[in-house]
Amino acid sequence: MTIRAVPIVVALMLAASPQAEADLALEQGRVDFIALCAPCHGANGKGDGPKAAGLSSHPSDLTRITARYGLFPEEKIFGAIAGLDMPEGHGTRAMPIWGDVFVTEGVGKGTTVADATRASDEASGRIAGLVRYIASIQDMP
Repeated sequence: MTIRAVPIVVALMLAASPQAEADLALEQGRVDFIALCAPCHGANGKGDGPKAAGLSSHPSDLTRITARYGLFPEEKIFGAIAGLDMPEGHGTRAMPIWGDVFVTEGVGKGTTVADATRASDEASGRIAGLVRYIASIQDMP
């Protein structure tokens, strides 16, 4: 291996590290949050997005989740985003079921079980990234 190849190998090793993967998940979560959640919850997650005024139920302040529960309930938030858990605050489910949206996007025109499995795994990853991002914007007391 030449000396010039060493930085490339190190970069590839870092890209595959658990920390690098966590950073990528957080960044994907941030991108998805801005595109999908911020219209209602606001860019800072305070519930003051541009579409909030037109909704029948005011969007939650996502920065106060930890304050409400004492710790950040990752599984509960994952379930709410995925549509696995119908939070009472959503009533008739004004919030889109992002798990279904992500799986549908991921499957595309695929028709195999492998396509569906891959899409489900990708959807779970995107939801986990959103959960990670929401955890990162918590107001600390």
